[in-house]
Amino acid sequence: MKRAGKPLEGRVAVVTGGSRGVGKGIALSLGEAGAKVYVTGRSLKPGTSNWPGTVAQTVSQIQELGGTAVAVQCDHGNDHEVRDFFARIERDEGRLDILVNNVFGAPDRMPTNLPFWELPDDLWDQLLTVGLRSHYIASRCAAPLMVRQRGGLIVNTSSGGAVRYVFNVPFGVQKAGVDKLARDMAHDLKPFGVTAVSIWPGFIKSEKLLAQPDRLPPAQAKHILENGESAQFAGRGVVALATDPGMMNKSGQVLLVADLAREYGFTDIDGRTPAAPATA
Repeated sequence: MKRAGKPLEGRVAVVTGGSRGVGKGIALSLGEAGAKVYVTGRSLKPGTSNWPGTVAQTVSQIQELGGTAVAVQCDHGNDHEVRDFFARIERDEGRLDILVNNVFGAPDRMPTNLPFWELPDDLWDQLLTVGLRSHYIASRCAAPLMVRQRGGLIVNTSSGGAVRYVFNVPFGVQKAGVDKLARDMAHDLKPFGVTAVSIWPGFIKSEKLLAQPDRLPPAQAKHILENGESAQFAGRGVVALATDPGMMNKSGQVLLVADLAREYGFTDIDGRTPAAPATA
């Protein structure tokens, strides 16, 4: 019997790239809702001022919320580490209910508004190896567990960069690929009752933005800090999906977190319902 306020009690979740940002927010929300959350990151050590946060800190915050979580050091650019991690999930838990593919190999400073022929050659590999290929490998490892239990939810985190120019060409290709991956996985998973979706949060008041607001033009930074979403808002969207008996009806779709909030009736942590991001 589930405890009040713990609708995901007994479920097992994995959030990749949960040291900060959307991944951390989703991990916090899943843990607060009662799931046992495995949170992966490349390092268990504290981040720098440029990249604040670590999976160990995320796990500590989940525990403060009354949840259960495990910090796992895993480089999602290394297939062997990823396979070993999911083998551990199967060995220790015997099930997997939710996979959130969020890990992203962002450079220290994202090249912005540069024509593609002036970008460094390795930016393509950096963005598409950890951020697209990594999602495929994690999903490939998770799917047999979900197929066997005839149910589960795979969530890819994406953004409007999938359909409009944001930052540079490889960034947009990565986001479009993430959305297409969810759609096509949904086709293969449908006979087994497993849902695959892509979600778009809006502008996030991330730890990095709070630490370095001058990374953005002043007007844009001010707008996001005043009107943006918390990372937990996306997490509440994932919880709403995971607890919806009809979530299979959404399989293969790209879902805006703000639209999910209006459908399921949840708000951000400050009580607001942020506006949906532009879709074109």
